[in-house]
Amino acid sequence: MGFSIFNLFKAGLLMTNALLILNKPRFLSKYGLDGSDTYNVSPLKQQVVGLINAVEYLRVPVIAANGITVIFEMLLGGT
Repeated sequence: MGFSIFNLFKAGLLMTNALLILNKPRFLSKYGLDGSDTYNVSPLKQQVVGLINAVEYLRVPVIAANGITVIFEMLLGGT
């Protein structure tokens, strides 16, 4: 597998898919970040929670990007 822009795009898409299928209440409550008392945590943890919440708005574009990626892989022959 070569190092290319398309492979970087696929890696980012896979990470975004992983965040989309994450069960937020179950995952965040395990670490005490479920929203009840997030003001007493570090700014980095608040940013991670914000990222997980913001990815929800990318649901439709990620579905389209998945479809385009599958079509490119079928046409061009993926590795």
